[in-house]
Amino acid sequence: MADNLEHSDRWRDKIEGRVSMLESTVGEQARLRAVMDEDLSRLHVERDLLQALHDTQSDHTRLLTKLGAEQEELRQELRTGFERVHVGVEAIRDLLNRNLSGDS
Repeated sequence: MADNLEHSDRWRDKIEGRVSMLESTVGEQARLRAVMDEDLSRLHVERDLLQALHDTQSDHTRLLTKLGAEQEELRQELRTGFERVHVGVEAIRDLLNRNLSGDS
């Protein structure tokens, strides 16, 4: 009987050790899963941030391209306008010169 009791105590100690190790392993795995979930959440936030930056950069590139084209149009219109003004000034100067020299 003492032998059975000793055998039972060893078996119980062995089982308690295994249960303790399993509890520790389960706790560690739960902690690691929580850390993994947190990391995944951060990755989603970072992905969303990168996507927002990409979208903003694309919008800015599109707007800058449009502004560049509009600036070139304006530059051409100004050149044409200045040429007309220059022609007009030359015409006025010629008229003034004719009037001052007595040519009519």
